[in-house]
Amino acid sequence: MHTALRHCVDLAPRCLPGVDALDITSERRFPRHAHDQFGIGVIRSGGHASWSGVGPVGAGPGDVIAVNPEEMHDGAPIRRVRAWRMIYVDPATVARLVGTGAAACEIPFAASTAPALARSVLDATNALREGDAAAAEEALTGLLGDLMRPSRTAGDRVISAGTIRALERIHDCPDAPPNLDEVAAIMGMERTGALRRFRREVGATPHDYAMQLRLRLARRALSEGEVPAAVAAGLGVADQSHLTRAFARQFAMTPGLYRTKTANIVQDRVGGPAGITRAEETLMPFAYAPPSCGPSCIL
Repeated sequence: MHTALRHCVDLAPRCLPGVDALDITSERRFPRHAHDQFGIGVIRSGGHASWSGVGPVGAGPGDVIAVNPEEMHDGAPIRRVRAWRMIYVDPATVARLVGTGAAACEIPFAASTAPALARSVLDATNALREGDAAAAEEALTGLLGDLMRPSRTAGDRVISAGTIRALERIHDCPDAPPNLDEVAAIMGMERTGALRRFRREVGATPHDYAMQLRLRLARRALSEGEVPAAVAAGLGVADQSHLTRAFARQFAMTPGLYRTKTANIVQDRVGGPAGITRAEETLMPFAYAPPSCGPSCIL
């Protein structure tokens, strides 16, 4: 008999533009993906293992974890379940808080044992969860100022001209991404070589990268109040059910829940959690937990 994996996620209502604060307890494995935000968090319990651009990474209780925009990574529990708090910050918000120069830098680690830094991250998450915008802005400004150092920038990564052309094609028309034949032609290579080079330099296949891009665009549209069905149609996703499954795999919640929490929209309830349609409840690959769900919640 199949037992559902334990998975609780609590996204705090936004009190600062471009900043999301999440509390997650999960046994789930997250497939390789990327965000268009900076991410910084603290493992509260259990252990977390991931692949990143710096190689395999492991983190335990009290460790700080981080990810940069467009940086491919995955995630899995060490043993069974782990709990962590995470903050995601748009690059534009980083620029506003600590300057454009800092926003062009990268967080120089994927995991770190640094108690003082962990305390700073938790102070910022607490202020965000309490809805104290002034305290949250001060805490984030101090945290990001310490993290965003000029020693490493996003431009340090080397990507070939052919891969850059393929990426430009994907970004130019995300609702109609190229197939592998077109990618190979753009890169001036045969299919197998183009696939290997793209995956080596980007960290994902062209198809997976295009889906990641569409999901990030969907996240932005949902935070601006667009409904999931319209978002799916506008991005060329087959239908809303496909968007729901893919969005939940990457962001650990359904599009409807994310829209409700970030766009400050009160939706008509059709049964189940606010902001989640009946169709989404049917399609959710995990059990939704209300905001009161904590590490002791068994799903």
